[in-house]
Amino acid sequence: MARPRSRSRTRARKRRKKDEEVPSHGELRDSQRPHFRYRVKGHLGDGTFGRVLAAKDRETGVRVAVKVIKAAEHLRELAEEEAQVLREIEALAPAKLLGRSALRVRLLDSFLEQENHFCMVFEELGVSLRDFLKRNGRGVFLADAQEMARQLLQGLAELHHIGFIHTDLKCRNVMLRHGGHYVAPHPRETGESMRPHDCSICLIDFGGCVHRDGACGTAGTRQFRSPELVLGLPWDEKVDVWAAGCIIYMLYFGRRAFSVHENMEHLAMMERLTESRLPLWMVQKALAPEDEEEEAALDLEALQQRLGSPPATLRLPEAAATRAEAVRPLSQQVLLRHGSFLQLLQGLLALDPTGRVAAAKALSAPFLVQQVCGITGAASIQDSEEESIDEPEEFIPPPPSMALVVRQQRQSISAEAYGEWPGPRNKQSQLPRGRALDIRTFLGAQLPALASGDFVVYKCGDKYILL
Repeated sequence: MARPRSRSRTRARKRRKKDEEVPSHGELRDSQRPHFRYRVKGHLGDGTFGRVLAAKDRETGVRVAVKVIKAAEHLRELAEEEAQVLREIEALAPAKLLGRSALRVRLLDSFLEQENHFCMVFEELGVSLRDFLKRNGRGVFLADAQEMARQLLQGLAELHHIGFIHTDLKCRNVMLRHGGHYVAPHPRETGESMRPHDCSICLIDFGGCVHRDGACGTAGTRQFRSPELVLGLPWDEKVDVWAAGCIIYMLYFGRRAFSVHENMEHLAMMERLTESRLPLWMVQKALAPEDEEEEAALDLEALQQRLGSPPATLRLPEAAATRAEAVRPLSQQVLLRHGSFLQLLQGLLALDPTGRVAAAKALSAPFLVQQVCGITGAASIQDSEEESIDEPEEFIPPPPSMALVVRQQRQSISAEAYGEWPGPRNKQSQLPRGRALDIRTFLGAQLPALASGDFVVYKCGDKYILL
């Protein structure tokens, strides 16, 4: 099977002449075609490349979304390529994954409408994460963020497994499958927050999707680009992982991790957010760009200073430097009780793509396997301060029968489990009265080699408690 050639909407636009006439949006006038299969019900939105209409399939009675591409040859070619990619992904997906195709949008039909408008028919979906977060005005509940993050990474893992890279992941291209929400007090901020009735999501917009063998050039939307893309370096599926980290950041905070319009400023913000420096191998490779466009996009003199000893701070114009310095590190933004969430973000947003966690491996991160809000029978993580285990003044858990020490390292974790209480037997029932922090301090004296950066999960009867 022939590999789909590399394609990027950004590159496609740059190849067109600036004075090219902008084509108009197309319409499906079914009133003029009484036997037309899709009956238009309304207008869902407009984009750079076309218009999306709500419609109903006359044959099946199912509501669908019809994407009508503008009547321009290069746009029609891109849309036809997207339809072909979606069909190839469906054909290549292993049988065990076909039942979980809900993680990506389903292409139901495609056809060429009059006046050269190429149309793609998709299943009807809810709103995008971008629109939901914009309306909400803040981050979502931790349990909702966890469920959406798990699905996002699962969808990427499946896509990467069959050799494809999305390249343009952003909140606009992740859709909630169903509409509808309710309002509840926000657990981390004052005021109320929207909660979806159903957190099911799916990936859309595969127009920039490429096979791993065809990954080259600039791709993606600036605010979601990875360091290797910004530096003009070769890239692979890890660019999707970085973009997923930016999306999951937005789920938690309700705002972008990076609001930038210039490459050097973007790199400086990345370093501030992650509290790390660009690896020297990336800087060295960026200093030898393969084309003039990449060279013009970077301040090579500022990058050159990085090779000194000690490495210099990236030199920026005053305004950009002020914006970069205003970025707070992740470790200062994420609440202390959400250490496993911070750990996930740090793995997804590693500056070095060789050290960035793969989507499939990220699915086993503690944050994604824990239950939120202390559900019985699983290690838990607390969202609201009121629900935090640190709050009760008179908390006396029963004697632990099992302990698990999780050791936090820079990019990974390790765990050591004890089937029985590992401390002295005569101390087993002497847990102190009061705050969980005091209890953890007591446990630290009983458990072997418990460092300050570790946390403990221990079993009390049929419950697992995180300290």
